[in-house]
Amino acid sequence: MAVSVESLPTHVPEEVLRARRQRRLLGFAVFAVLAVVAIVLAHDVPSWLDLHIQKWAQDRYKWTIVNRQSSPIFRYFFNPFADGLTWAVEHTESLLLALRWPGVVALTGAIGWRTGCLRAGLAGAAAMMGVGVIADWDNAMRTLSIMAVAVVIALVLGVPLGILAARSDRAERVIRVLLDTAQVMPIFVYFSPVQIFFGLQFAPAVVVTVIYALPPAVRLTNLGLRQVPVVANEVGQSFGATSRQQLFKVQLPIARRTILLGLNQVIMMAFAIVVLASLLGTGDLGQDVLAALQKQEVGVAFASGLGIVLMAVALDRVSTGDRNAVPSQLSRRLPKVPPHIATALAVGVPVLAVLAARVFDAAQFPSSLQYDIAPAIDDAVGWVQDNLRKDVPISGGTQAISDFLVGNIIDPLYEWLIGLPWLLVVVFVAFVGWLSRGWRLAATVAACLVLIGAMGSIPGGTGTISMWDLAMNTLSLVLVAITISVLIALPLGMWAGRSDRVERVLRPFLDIAQVMPQFVYLIPVVFLFGIGRSAGVVACVVYAVPPCIRLTALGMREVPEPPREAATSFGATGPQEMRLVQLPLARKAILLGINQTLMMVLATVIIAALVGAGALGLVAYEATQKANLKFGQGVAGGLSIVLLAIMLDRLTQAWGTRSEDDGGA
Repeated sequence: MAVSVESLPTHVPEEVLRARRQRRLLGFAVFAVLAVVAIVLAHDVPSWLDLHIQKWAQDRYKWTIVNRQSSPIFRYFFNPFADGLTWAVEHTESLLLALRWPGVVALTGAIGWRTGCLRAGLAGAAAMMGVGVIADWDNAMRTLSIMAVAVVIALVLGVPLGILAARSDRAERVIRVLLDTAQVMPIFVYFSPVQIFFGLQFAPAVVVTVIYALPPAVRLTNLGLRQVPVVANEVGQSFGATSRQQLFKVQLPIARRTILLGLNQVIMMAFAIVVLASLLGTGDLGQDVLAALQKQEVGVAFASGLGIVLMAVALDRVSTGDRNAVPSQLSRRLPKVPPHIATALAVGVPVLAVLAARVFDAAQFPSSLQYDIAPAIDDAVGWVQDNLRKDVPISGGTQAISDFLVGNIIDPLYEWLIGLPWLLVVVFVAFVGWLSRGWRLAATVAACLVLIGAMGSIPGGTGTISMWDLAMNTLSLVLVAITISVLIALPLGMWAGRSDRVERVLRPFLDIAQVMPQFVYLIPVVFLFGIGRSAGVVACVVYAVPPCIRLTALGMREVPEPPREAATSFGATGPQEMRLVQLPLARKAILLGINQTLMMVLATVIIAALVGAGALGLVAYEATQKANLKFGQGVAGGLSIVLLAIMLDRLTQAWGTRSEDDGGA
C-alpha cells in the first residue's frame, strides 16, 4: 500500500486548530459581505475614482518637449548622457563597419577560440557569416553595436553591484527588490518614461536594454562570490590578504565561471530586448522585422528574424565556450598550439582579414554569397495557407484552431470578466490572495486592481473604453495562454524528470527557445495562424513553455532517493510513486516554474499586440509611435500592465511558498 508523504500524521494542538477554524470562518464571512456590497454598489468603475494620471503624464511630456534645451536637468544631465550613449553606439557601428565583414567574422571566431575552444570559435564564425548570407549586414551591425554598448554598461554596473550584494546582506535585500521589480515589468512599460528623458533612437534603446539585461549580471556575480568555499577565504586571510586582495586574488578568480555565465545571460537578455527597442526608431534588423510584420511580408520578416537568431547564436557560442568542451578523441587529433603562438594567431588572423578586406575593397557583404530566402518563405506561407489553415483532418487546420480559441475560449472569458461588477472582481481576487497567504496579500492584490480602475478611459471605437476593460482583455489572454502552457509543459516536464532519454531529446529544443528573442516567435505564428488574438496566445505559449518544463523536470530529479525507495518498498507502482511522492516533494519547483511561465506569458502578450492581440499592449505600443498625442495613455497602460503583473506574480509566488501559518485558509 502506497502512502503519500503529505498524509503522514502530524500533531497540531487543539487550540491551534480552533483558532485556525475561527480565522477561516471570519475570513469567509468578511468576503461574503464584501461580495454582496460589491454586487449592490456599482457595476462599472465610477468616474470619481479616476486619478487623472493620463492628463498629468501628457502635461509632463509636453513640458519636457518645451524645456528640453533650457531646463538644467536636461542641459547638464539627460542630454549629455543621451549624447554620450549615441556617440558610443555610432562609433561602435563605425568600428564594426571599418572592420568589414571578413574582419567581424574572423574576430568572432578568434574570440570564441581563445575564450573557449576551437569548436566554439568555428561555430561562432559560421553563425556570424550566416547573418550576412540571410539578412542585411549593415543593419545587423547596427543591432550588434547597440547591444554591445548595452552589455558593456550592464557589466560595468552589474558586477560591482553583485560584489556589493555578496558582501552585505542588507545591500542584497535592497538590490533584490530593485531587480525583482525590473524583471516583473514588461519591456513596453519602460518605453514611455525613457522617451521623456532620452528622446528617440539609440540612447533610449540602450537604456531599456541595460535595465532588462542588468539583473543576470548582478545575480550571478553575487551567487558566484557567495559560493566561494570558506576554506579558500580562510587561506587568503591566513596569509594576511586585505579585503581588496581577497576579492581580486581569491574570490573573483574562483567565481570566474559563474560570472562568465552571467555575461552570457546578459548577452542573451540584451538580444531579446534590443530587438524590441527598434520600436524607438533605431533603424536596425528589429525595425526590418517590425515593418515587414506590419505589411504582412512574412518572408522578409523571417529573413531578418533569422539574422537576429544567428547573431544571438554566434555570441552565445562565443560567450559560453568551454576549453573542456572538445571531445577527448577530437582533442587528441588537434595539434597542440603553444600559448604565445595561439595568442598571435588570435590577433593576427582578424588583422589579416581586415587588411585583405581593405585591399580587395570588401566593404559590402558580397551579393554572390547572399541568399534571399523571402520568396521560399512566402511560398511556404502560401502552402501553409492552402494545406494547413483549412480542411485538415481531425484538427480542421490552424484557422479552425484559431476560430475555436477566439470564439469559444478567449472572447467568452473576456465578456464574462467585463460582465462582472468590477468591485466583485476586486473582492474575488482579494479572497484568493487571503486564501493564499493572508490579509496582507489580499490587500496588495486588491490595491493593484483598484489602481487599474483608477487609470481612467481612452478613446476607442465610437466612444471610450476604460483601462479596466483593457486590463480584463489582457487578463483573459494571459489566463488562456498560461492554462495551455501548463497543460503542455507539466506532462513534458514530468516525463523529462523521469526519463534521461526524453530530457536529452528536449534539451536542444529548450536551448534554442532560450536563445531566440521574443520578437522572433511572432513570425512563424503569423503565417500559421494569421493576424489576431489567437496568434498572440500561441506566441505566448511557445515562449513560455520552456521554463515550466525545465523547472518541473529539475524538481522531479531533485527529489531525494530515500522517500522514493520507501514508497517502492511499500509496493507503490511507478505512477503511484510519482503521484504520491515525487510530485508533492517537487511542488515548490513546479509552482516556481508556473510563476516563471506566467511572467513570460505576461511579457509576450504585451508584445503580441504587434500581431493583433490588442488590449494593454496595443495602448503601450501606440504611445511609442505617437507620443505627442498618446503619451499619457501609454503611461496609464504601462502602469496597468505593471499592476497586473505584480498581482499575478504575488499570487503565484504565494502558492509556491504557502504554509499553514500564513494566516489564510
